Amino acid sequence: MPNKISFSAIKEWLASTEMFARPSKKLPGKWELFEYYFEPEKELVHVEQIRMDSQKLFWQIDFAENDSFFHKTNVTVPLISKIDNGKWSIAKNFVTIINPDNFRNNVEFQFAVEKDVLKLLKKDGLGKIEFFGFFRRPKT
Repeated sequence: MPNKISFSAIKEWLASTEMFARPSKKLPGKWELFEYYFEPEKELVHVEQIRMDSQKLFWQIDFAENDSFFHKTNVTVPLISKIDNGKWSIAKNFVTIINPDNFRNNVEFQFAVEKDVLKLLKKDGLGKIEFFGFFRRPKT
């Protein structure tokens, strides 16, 4: 008599294994910006951690488990100044920050979480980088 394989048990094990965890499962929680790029004109600007530290620049974001989004920043990138606290949602490898007052002000980022670093990328319709940032979990 052949052995029966429980596919549901294998599926549960795969979902619980960190190695196979999807980026969307790693996204919830608090993150702090440590490096970013943006393209205000025709030139790409790179702001490294050393400059952020010396100028005391920060962007702290929180993707709460209840789909609430909170953030604090003093970074002067036009895209970031348009973002309000509200809700967030995920579809594939895109996270949308939902504006509570006007859906036209929603901001959608392409994202990835690799080696405990969150990467958020937003390009305009012509492919210009509005923001490309690298975030880490806050030190406790």
